Amino acid sequence: MRQWLGGVAVGALLVACGTSGGRNDDFGPLGPGLGDDSGDETAGSGTGVEPTATATIGDSTGSTGDPDPDSTGEPPLPAQSCSYPSTSHGQGLQELDVPTGSTEVLSFTVLDVPDPSVIDTATLEFTSEDADHPGEEGVVWVNGQGPHDLPADAGWDNATGSGSIDVTGALVPGVNTIEFGAGSLEPRTLYRIGDVSIEASARVEACMEPDEPPPADAVPRELDYYAATYTERHNWVLRCDGSFDYAYTAMGSDHIALDCEGLYDPDGTSRGTATFVFEDVVPATYEIQIHSRHTVNRNPLGALFVVNGEGIRIHQDDDADFTTDVWGVRELSGDVTVVLDSSQESESDSVAWIRLQPVAG
Repeated sequence: MRQWLGGVAVGALLVACGTSGGRNDDFGPLGPGLGDDSGDETAGSGTGVEPTATATIGDSTGSTGDPDPDSTGEPPLPAQSCSYPSTSHGQGLQELDVPTGSTEVLSFTVLDVPDPSVIDTATLEFTSEDADHPGEEGVVWVNGQGPHDLPADAGWDNATGSGSIDVTGALVPGVNTIEFGAGSLEPRTLYRIGDVSIEASARVEACMEPDEPPPADAVPRELDYYAATYTERHNWVLRCDGSFDYAYTAMGSDHIALDCEGLYDPDGTSRGTATFVFEDVVPATYEIQIHSRHTVNRNPLGALFVVNGEGIRIHQDDDADFTTDVWGVRELSGDVTVVLDSSQESESDSVAWIRLQPVAG
């Protein structure tokens, strides 16, 4: 089992882009934005608060001045200062520790954002730690817009800071996804992010009341692929080469040398299941996160993950490489079972770890 550091990872939510074609080598990660068609598995063969640093994102299309009355002739609603915290707000900082060029991200989900037409200004606010290399520490995406430099300050070396990014014009109604990725710093990126929220001046009748925080004894729970129980183990490749650790189904003989335990002996079906059991989960609302390796030759129907009997497919058939996807948010308690069911189709599915992240509910 992995050691959990901080709060929610890399999250709900997630990078996804796609191409077609590919080679069948699986010998290393893709670089960000390379558009490499490579695939690894085919059916046929990742202290005190210092002064605030600020960056700008979006096209600043919010209102500039008093809006006109609406079509009913009613006067416009006055602007209010509203806060929209991420689902993991207050749950500690999550860490990004990846080599230069990694496409792995920390992902945060912000719910209940009103229609951008009623938002005059909006700012992404967050706490960071050890973000001390301006211009090369990291990058930020807001609903896929970006990347933009992560606010950083030399004075934040081994210390916390307060980051702020203008996101006016970059928001969408309802669910918004905020992602933090690796910068250009050599040889690797290391920083921590938490307490992500969107602070907005919005012309709404009332700001949303924040949800109740999770119980104090509800902590993040994570199981990696080595903690799973497998059926048809001979159709699974379990890789364990440092930062390239995960499991996937395959049928090609060229993957035999990649299996850490030497148990991969494909029968030509690429089918099997991986079952993760979380015991004695504290009753609370949890975001179920799936970390896996996306490649263009994954199952085109999506990998079927079944949580306590409820199945939802997660698409992994793009070139986003190691990615954290959000399966959903559910009330959980007691023993929780998560199954990657790869017995339905003769296609490749993958998993690195499963996390249950407590969220406000």
